[in-house]
Amino acid sequence: MTVNGVRLYYEVGGEGDPVVVLHGGMGTARLDFGPQIDLLAREFKVYAVDQRGYGRSEHVDRFPDDYLRQQADDTIAWLDALGVKAALLLGFSDGGIVGLYLAIDRPDLVRGILAVSASCELDAQNMAVLESWLPIESWPERWGRWARELAGAHGEPYWRRLLAEFVAANRRIFERGGNYHCDRLHLIRCPVLIVHGGRDRLINPRHAETLHRLIPGSELVIFPDCGHNLHRERPEEFNRLMLGFFRRLVGREGRAAPE
Repeated sequence: MTVNGVRLYYEVGGEGDPVVVLHGGMGTARLDFGPQIDLLAREFKVYAVDQRGYGRSEHVDRFPDDYLRQQADDTIAWLDALGVKAALLLGFSDGGIVGLYLAIDRPDLVRGILAVSASCELDAQNMAVLESWLPIESWPERWGRWARELAGAHGEPYWRRLLAEFVAANRRIFERGGNYHCDRLHLIRCPVLIVHGGRDRLINPRHAETLHRLIPGSELVIFPDCGHNLHRERPEEFNRLMLGFFRRLVGREGRAAPE
């Protein structure tokens, strides 16, 4: 599907109340949430998109300074084109940030959000970790498995250019203040469950506490021994939490998925 002048790849599976899956930076829907997509599709209708520049969506030469705002606009246009309303959102890292944009700007699209490892601002610690990823030439030796995953998801050598531009775009965001939407979170009225790893080096857990403080009625769960990718580190515990939250929002709490 082409929205806002860019071709987006997406998958739809399952039947039931809609769940929209929003991946993180340098990820794809399947790379970040593959097991969760399949699990959710047993009892929900799942919409999973690769954002512009990522995976099987159209490649880009550059990320704009407001690339997360752009992703939110793309997601809104995509959901409008599909006729999706009142969806449950599952967002990881950048995807959680994008989901919060949707809840602020288009509350009709959002029934509730599970925001994993998200924030409303980019700080010095976050930026330092991103810049530690450079030079990219060191990746095969330093992060062999991750390098192979990115090459498989985005293609070789495109993923290298994509990563360099991702870090550069975040540097520009940081230099202009690093705020995404902290001053607008009070406008969110849907249920929000914030989930974060207590040992997240990329996005410090204090950001989860900030989200919890600024979003009215939000819930906060910390996985104390987990890092940024907590849903990979503790998949069974995370999946139980995810299903329980979504079932509660659609009035099916306590019911198991169909066989």
